[in-house]
Amino acid sequence: MAWGLEIDSDVLRLCRAEVRRGRLSLRRRAEVNLPAGLLHPSLKEGNVSDPAALAGLLRDLRKQAGCGGWIHLSLPDPIFMLRTIVTDALPEVQEEARKFLRWQARDLLPFPAEEARLDFIPSGNGPDGRLRVTCLMARDRVLAEYEKALADADLAVAVLDARSVSLAQAASGGLDGGTAGLLGIGETRSTFLLVQDGHPQYWRILSDGGRAWAGDDRTRLIREIVDTVSFYRGAEGLQPMGKLVLAGPSPLAEEVASTLRDWLEVPISLLDLRTTLRAGGHPDDLVHWGAAIGAAIRPC
Repeated sequence: MAWGLEIDSDVLRLCRAEVRRGRLSLRRRAEVNLPAGLLHPSLKEGNVSDPAALAGLLRDLRKQAGCGGWIHLSLPDPIFMLRTIVTDALPEVQEEARKFLRWQARDLLPFPAEEARLDFIPSGNGPDGRLRVTCLMARDRVLAEYEKALADADLAVAVLDARSVSLAQAASGGLDGGTAGLLGIGETRSTFLLVQDGHPQYWRILSDGGRAWAGDDRTRLIREIVDTVSFYRGAEGLQPMGKLVLAGPSPLAEEVASTLRDWLEVPISLLDLRTTLRAGGHPDDLVHWGAAIGAAIRPC
């Protein structure tokens, strides 16, 4: 059983969880709201305005949950870049492969390639026969800000992911097979993630959260999702999206799903982690805990 920690711009969530035989066991949850302005998620600029304050809140959260030692960490999506790199071959040694992919990504990054921290997964051959490699990249000094705050709170990072990738891990039972979309609607932003055969492929981060989806901007946001689906299918040779899973607060999620059904000719369902993770006896809907749970149950 591992600890999963979600750090977002407005909240910290920490839980201990594992999945055995498809059934979730969730223990020792704790959360803390963050003061406005403490975190400013950014790909290339500093993120933490007050490192001591963040470390103090993490320390309080750790004590509240009874957590010690290593954690699996989920960080805000805007800290990362998710891209697919096309190549003829990939070095067999993992560190050599990382160096090669950083060099390949040098024109995509808004900072020097040697400053990038990169994780990757080969995602098969494209229509041209060349290898596709999905890369999750972040600036090392940005990640180091969070790692320093965690270390000051007596926590160490064993696994690190983007929030939407962690959420996809928790939702994986509903995303397997072919190409599926996962639309996560948060308080301050939304991310549309395309997953193919269980592996994240592409995403679109929208700087609009629940308030925009609940208001007059909903039609504009839905058009952006539809355009994203069409663009990536045509540009990258993805299989057609076969289904869409929507994660967000109720009743907003139901309203957005209903509107999306008028635009997309695919099945659309709401993420229910109690069903997906066979946690039917749990009293909560767990949607707000998806990223922390996904981080906890992610294999090392």
